[in-house]
Amino acid sequence: MKPTFLRAGLAAAGAVLFTAGAGAQEVIPVEMPQEVNMVGAGAFGLPDFYGSEDYHPEGAGFLHANFGNGMWLRVIGPEVKLNVVPSTLDQQMNFGQLRSLRAGFLYRARPTRDPDVDDAVVRRMRRIPAASELGIFASYDMPMSGDPLHKIVFSGDVAWNTNNLYVGATANIKATYFYPFPQGIGGRPLLGSAGFDLFFASDHFNDRYFGINGADLAAFPERGGTPYRAQGGLTSIRIPFQVTSQFDRHWGLTLAGRYERLLGDAKDSPIVDRRGSANQWVFGGAINYAF
Repeated sequence: MKPTFLRAGLAAAGAVLFTAGAGAQEVIPVEMPQEVNMVGAGAFGLPDFYGSEDYHPEGAGFLHANFGNGMWLRVIGPEVKLNVVPSTLDQQMNFGQLRSLRAGFLYRARPTRDPDVDDAVVRRMRRIPAASELGIFASYDMPMSGDPLHKIVFSGDVAWNTNNLYVGATANIKATYFYPFPQGIGGRPLLGSAGFDLFFASDHFNDRYFGINGADLAAFPERGGTPYRAQGGLTSIRIPFQVTSQFDRHWGLTLAGRYERLLGDAKDSPIVDRRGSANQWVFGGAINYAF
């Protein structure tokens, strides 16, 4: 069996394994600055539900597998991306500076809102089942120096729900700055990154996760039976950050987190304003192995 097909099999198995157990957060804030074969796993503190002020621990895995010719599959928690832009395309079409262009398809799982959350009022609300999305993504690496790890990555994606939980699209527009610290730490290389992400959602998405309608009104008697209809648009800003250090050429450690600020009708929802927080955090660490 050729190594390319072996890696493809490992990638497919990893995608099933990692996404099957993913649930509490639709994106784990682990960045992969290099397109090297890698597998890893970690533990993160995550909100009980979207907008919660309570947190719980959960495990997550990630994987990057190259198929050859610049094409790859990447799994980060419940998100899977397949790059279908071959590395030879820029040479054939004389794209020049577009050599760092990546684009393809994505799958993303979104968590349930279960009745076993800590908040007593939200526990009485109807359960929101797990959601799945399919979409497309694109990214571009802009080098900042001769070091290939020193760069800014611009990326964006748009996706649509596939199990009729909500209609309309969700989208992200993001820029991430990677900086390799020259001195490292303890004689080991150290790479830091920080980003800025705008998250957009449809009216139906926001009303599903932040609205109060129908039987849920019983959990909020102060509203006097008046529904809360959450509108879509710019739903939050996200600021991911991480540091990564290598023990040797194979093993490394990543500490990562993300701050998210809910905006607009998501922030003003009684689910968030009275029972949760507009400030959402994800934080944790992971061990990775390059092969």
